[in-house]
Amino acid sequence: MAGMSCCGEQTPVRTADACCGAGPAQAGVRGGDSTWFRVAISLALAGQGMVFGLGYNNALRAGEAPFYGSTAYWSIHGALFLSVAVVGLLLGAPLARNTWRALRAGRITVESLFVLSALGALAGSTVSSLTGEGAVYYEVVAVVLCVYTVGKRVGDRGRTEVERAALDASETFDRARVVSAGGVARMVRAAQVVPGDIVEVRPGEAIAVDGIVTGGRGYVEETSITGEPRPLAKGLDDSVLAGSWAVDGAMTIEVKVPYGQRVFDGILASVRSAAAVPSALEAQAQRLVAWFVPFVAAIAALTFLGWHFLSAEPWWRALFNAMAVLLVACPCALGLAAPIAVWTGLQRLLRQGYVARSGRLMDGLGAADTVVFDKTGTLSEARPVVADAAWAPAGAADREWVLSAVAALEERAGKHPVARSLLVYVGPREALAVENFRLVPGAGVEGYVEGRRVRVGERMFSLGTSRPGSVHPVDPGGAVVVSVDGVEAVSFVVAECFRAGLAEAGERLRGLGLRVSVLTGDPRPPAGLPDDWEVRSGLLPEAKVRFVDEAQARGRRILYVGDGINDAGAMARASGSIAMGSAASLTRASADAVFLGDDFSSLPDAIALARRVRIRLRGNLLFAVQYNVIGMALAAAGILHPVVAALLMVGSSALVSVRAARSVRDESTAERSVSSLSAAPAA
Repeated sequence: MAGMSCCGEQTPVRTADACCGAGPAQAGVRGGDSTWFRVAISLALAGQGMVFGLGYNNALRAGEAPFYGSTAYWSIHGALFLSVAVVGLLLGAPLARNTWRALRAGRITVESLFVLSALGALAGSTVSSLTGEGAVYYEVVAVVLCVYTVGKRVGDRGRTEVERAALDASETFDRARVVSAGGVARMVRAAQVVPGDIVEVRPGEAIAVDGIVTGGRGYVEETSITGEPRPLAKGLDDSVLAGSWAVDGAMTIEVKVPYGQRVFDGILASVRSAAAVPSALEAQAQRLVAWFVPFVAAIAALTFLGWHFLSAEPWWRALFNAMAVLLVACPCALGLAAPIAVWTGLQRLLRQGYVARSGRLMDGLGAADTVVFDKTGTLSEARPVVADAAWAPAGAADREWVLSAVAALEERAGKHPVARSLLVYVGPREALAVENFRLVPGAGVEGYVEGRRVRVGERMFSLGTSRPGSVHPVDPGGAVVVSVDGVEAVSFVVAECFRAGLAEAGERLRGLGLRVSVLTGDPRPPAGLPDDWEVRSGLLPEAKVRFVDEAQARGRRILYVGDGINDAGAMARASGSIAMGSAASLTRASADAVFLGDDFSSLPDAIALARRVRIRLRGNLLFAVQYNVIGMALAAAGILHPVVAALLMVGSSALVSVRAARSVRDESTAERSVSSLSAAPAA
């Protein structure tokens, strides 16, 4: 029974790099790029621009500014323009590129509003510099570019991590040892393996193919793929899946499924495709921008035309008023309405053990009307435990010696999950000498302890009713039998142990109006779950994905909680997802958050908090739109100078920030009745 534990997931012993994916791809990502360095330079220039711009504008209003055409005048204006040009070179290319692509595709995106606001600020300031009339606000351009770049970088980071984790997982299961007709084995990439090839797998190695065992036998750990809680004994004609691990025995496998059509490939494809799907909040913002950008542009154009043709003001005055419209409609307030509320809420969730990967977690929690749990490793502990021991009359007289013998043998067995469970159960024991120790792959262990033959493993193996090597799958009852000199001494019942707080969580989730389903690959789920929870067993990964897709097609909003690779595809497709702290690296990358606790009683609190944030968030978005529309009307009427418009833009951002923060800190809101939260939130 070979060792098993890496990245918090029960898997055979292997190096940390192989398990966690700290390979070349990951190293390249960790090397990072210069984005944050460029943002830092741009923020420094924006800060300097604010200082000099504010000083110049104040001097202008006081009549003390350098006169137009002087060396001091052109030095100040030239330096301010140059600082904006540098920021544009550092950060402007992605914004311009994304805007151009969207326009070519006939789409209006949030980039269009950023470009419109930046161009408005730049044009107004440039006109002021060239004519000597009015204030300048070049720094607004730098701020707009910094806000866009930071938001874009944070959004792209989650997608990058998912892609990196998918690549790491793919590389872990991308090597197979193909045996030629002459018996020569060579290591090749999984993509080079075709159906009919014979692949050899050794103890502790990854299985990279879907196929049938043609020789050898041993335990196979496939919890992360199928959800089966215990390693399964695999022998002649048994099927195995890519993404699992050989534990203690060597075997040969005939490949049955071509590369790209493995169950494992389907999981990776689901994760990668779902990573590109925007969250509900992003989709809502896109819908808002789709009408708001043309509206702003039309008002600015009408303002210029109206002032130019219907008033006696000079043309630059008409342009200033149009620029004021664009400035007061800057997307900063709309951009801050969601992030401030979301990230303040995420800080509260962090105290409850939920480490968010992105703001999408708040949207997924708040919108959920159905919670879907994986079972093995999620609702239950990742490792099996000894639930009971049934002593036979022959072993009852010498229990302490039998337990010490079990401890002596299992210490030799390595870190097999069942061996570790037995060691935890028997506790510290007197060290007994073991002779002729033998590990029988897929069956158990045996040896002579103080001259007596002791076997620990499957019933048929321990009692000698079949030949070692012909023992077939695990005892349906999950029993591990100990025999002494061929006579049964004790039978250990190895079972799953459910996490604390399930009953309380079930009751409170029901009180919040949430449905609960359990999806498991385990064909024999144990009893002990709340009676009103729907349980679907024996599911392959694609069945879990199909369940989520069908439920959401009917209008349900799924919050998926899981830990295995077999959950990654479904988690990526769900409205929201949470991975356990012990989850596989790909699963953690696919999830919106990682839960570091063990007690699920905190989940209803997290959902209630997210619902409060969503309620206030909708109010903030409405407030930001109303604020901007009123400001645009004043600017179009010539009441707002561009500088005042820029200040109002900053003011709206500050007000939105305060309102957003209050959505989480307001304790009176936290005391809202459960019934008011139980209504399913709008999508």
